[in-house]
Amino acid sequence: MTEPVQRQQIGYDLAGNPMYAAPVQYVQQPVQQQPLQPIKAHPWGAYIAGGCLGLLALTLVVVLVMFVVFGFAILAAVLGLVVVALTICVLVLKSMWTESRKG
Repeated sequence: MTEPVQRQQIGYDLAGNPMYAAPVQYVQQPVQQQPLQPIKAHPWGAYIAGGCLGLLALTLVVVLVMFVVFGFAILAAVLGLVVVALTICVLVLKSMWTESRKG
């Protein structure tokens, strides 16, 4: 349903009748459609190549870090064996020294 047009009263005529302003005509402006933007071409091959190179670099870094970690683990194991061997040598030499001094 449409509402009746309400007009603004602007005064009275000589006979006492109300006078109204002319109704406002609303003209519908045609809606301008935005021009279409061109489709942007993305370099998908470069994106895929960059991702592959990034993955390769990350794999290389992980392998190098693992080599360093395993190297330190092997170094710690060898150092532990050397300490045990030196302790045994010192104990054997001490007992030999005391036996030679007793004599």
